[in-house]
Parts: sequence; C-alpha cells; structure tokens
Amino acid sequence: MKRNLSKVLGLSALMSTILPSLTVSAHEHGADSSTDMQMGPSQLTINTSIVSLIFVLLVAIVLFFHLRSKSAYLSKMTGMMAAMTIAMVSSLVVGTIAGILVTTLFLSTVIGVTFGMLIGYVSGKSLHLLASLDGMLAGIMGGMMGAMLGVMVISDYPTLSIIFIDLVLVVSMSVLYKLLDNEEMVHIKNNGGSVSNLRTPTDFSQIEV
Repeated sequence: MKRNLSKVLGLSALMSTILPSLTVSAHEHGADSSTDMQMGPSQLTINTSIVSLIFVLLVAIVLFFHLRSKSAYLSKMTGMMAAMTIAMVSSLVVGTIAGILVTTLFLSTVIGVTFGMLIGYVSGKSLHLLASLDGMLAGIMGGMMGAMLGVMVISDYPTLSIIFIDLVLVVSMSVLYKLLDNEEMVHIKNNGGSVSNLRTPTDFSQIEV
C-alpha cells in the first residue's frame, strides 16, 4: 500500500512539473519548417531536453542496477526483453532530442544509434550475450526512429514531443520494473521460498544452440 501511494505521489509530482510547460509549448507550432530550423530550438525546448536527458540517464542507471540485482531470478527470455526495453525506449528519447537540437538527420541518427547500442550492451551484459545482442539491436532501432521523429517535429510542437516520449519512457520502465519483481517472486515461490537453487552468473554466459 505504501509503495503504491509513493508511486502515485511521484507521478503526481512529475505531472505538476510538466503541466505548467504545456501551455507555453503549445504556442511553439510554426508554419514554416525552414524558418524554424534557421532560428533553432526555443529556450523552453532546450531546457526540456536537458532535463529529459538527465531523467533518461537516471532511469536507465536505476533499471540497470535493478536488473543486475534480479539477474539470478530471470529466465533467458525475460532478460532479453528487459535489455530490449531499456535500450529501445531510452535511445528513442535520446534520438528524438538529438533530432530536435541538432536538426540534421545523419548526426542525430549517429548519436541515437550509438547511445542505443551502448546502453543495450551494458544492460544485457550482466545476464548473457544473447541479451546484450538483443539490447544492441533494439537500441539501433530506437535510435533511428527517435532521430527521424525529432527531425520531423522541429516545427511541430518539439517540446510536447519530448514530454510525450518521456511519458512513454516512464510507463515502459514502470512495467519493466514490476515484471522484474514478479519474476523474483515467482522464482522464490517455485523453489518453496528457498534461494539455494539460484543460477550463477556463469550459467547466463552459456548460450544454448
């Protein structure tokens, strides 16, 4: 009950910080995309991008250590899904921000894909090589999609686009966090409340053919 209450309070605090900027960002829509590219992003968009990048890094770090602490309880499929979720959603946010700030598709794609591959590999490294590969591929996909989205919304509510992708990140990571906790409870229940049958990290490094 206390955990659910804290989650509700946290989401309420997040929304209270986001909502005041919605009215201002709603006026950012421009009719001429070439003019907006020459003028560059507004100060509100830049500030939102900085906060969003810090938020993404913090969430990714928290999920990385949480995933690492639950690695002994996770099946191979769950580990792959966890690495894929972290890499794809975080690289989607970074790629979108890069596309909005850099305004060129090539450079923003490089930034998004590179970040996605890195976070995907690191996320799956504590599990097994297959999870790292799955995370890297998901990071490539998320980085490319984010870069394309960012460039396309430069003149079409860029600040609201960043906020929306951040909300997608929050929902996805919350579901993933709950999934990891459920996997732990199911594993302990199946073993009669004992943790003696946990798999060692070396078991995850072996990929069955």
